[in-house]
Amino acid sequence: MMFSPTPRIAAGLCAAVSLIALQATPALAFDPTGNQIADAFLGLLDAQEGTIESYGAVNESGNTVTIQDLVVSNEDDQDQKVTIKSTMLSGGEILGNGRLKLESLDLENLELSADDGGMTLASMSVTELVLPSSEEAAAGNAPVNAGYRTFEVDTIEVRDEDGKIADIAKISSSIDSMDGDLPTSGSFSLTGATVDVKELEVEEAKSLTDLGYETLSFDVSASGKWDPDAATADISELKINAKDAASLAISLSFGGITRDVVAQLEEKSENPEEAMALLQNVTIINAKIRLDDESLTGRILDQEAKKAGVEVPVFVSGLTGSLPLMLGMLQNKELEAQVTEAVTEYLTTPGSLEVVASPAAPVPFSQIMGTAMIAPQMIPQILSVGITANQ
Repeated sequence: MMFSPTPRIAAGLCAAVSLIALQATPALAFDPTGNQIADAFLGLLDAQEGTIESYGAVNESGNTVTIQDLVVSNEDDQDQKVTIKSTMLSGGEILGNGRLKLESLDLENLELSADDGGMTLASMSVTELVLPSSEEAAAGNAPVNAGYRTFEVDTIEVRDEDGKIADIAKISSSIDSMDGDLPTSGSFSLTGATVDVKELEVEEAKSLTDLGYETLSFDVSASGKWDPDAATADISELKINAKDAASLAISLSFGGITRDVVAQLEEKSENPEEAMALLQNVTIINAKIRLDDESLTGRILDQEAKKAGVEVPVFVSGLTGSLPLMLGMLQNKELEAQVTEAVTEYLTTPGSLEVVASPAAPVPFSQIMGTAMIAPQMIPQILSVGITANQ
């Protein structure tokens, strides 16, 4: 929800995004502005766990309504507030079903504050936005499909009670095509993220500091396309690029993703077991995972070799020498040889490591799950898995 303080980074970003899709009560707990579009928007922000505490001037120029100095507080904890210096609602229209349609929503200088930290962002812009009616939101029937065309947030700062813990230069997302109410292609990116490792409240933080990282800078990008007529879905690339560490890129292609499957998955989103059952006939067409090293592997090898009291080449030799024994469970001599050769080359000269699954025919999830329970060592063979290094 809007005011949940932890985990801080996720909660902070969700707080900004939640401004475009809050669950609200239909009753107005604020003084109406007299502007129909502004009141409809404020009605959504006047949420079950939030209250419109105050706002400044409300002006209309052309097709744009501007609300100045908006403050939304948590009714259960007055120390938790969202303030927005300027809120611009352009091309507003209240649809017959009560939903609010906007050509664009632009926020400037947003701040989420709480007694244990908060976040700020310089601006947020959303285009072709459709927000639920107050009645839909109050009943929990708000639209679950994408209700925007583009989404962009600039200059984000996340902090705890002791100060700043992360910066993000930009977050952007777009929905590029639709099939009725369902998005069929789109992209997402997060750029210029820098995290103070010492401030992370996770066990992995100590491991990162031990490896010599005081800050971690990274970018994330993803794009995908769904063809409802062919019932295929492609994640062309999901990439995480951590500066001076490593980059991980994943691409996946699935079959059997029909309109009916997508609709039922949305209906079963609250029931994971039923949702998983719907995936039984979904197939994997191909998959690729690629790791490109930028220093992370060398740091890990240095650290582990020191723990073992040996030089890195000796430590690597011991690891690679034990691979044939460890890989014997695969019961696939060709793959064992591939893995041994690739891993040995990668650990000796860290560069890249790539795993590809390219079965001759699409493989149903039901077959993969059944094999995992009966003979897990056969999964690489079913998916025709191959591995290469430094290519």
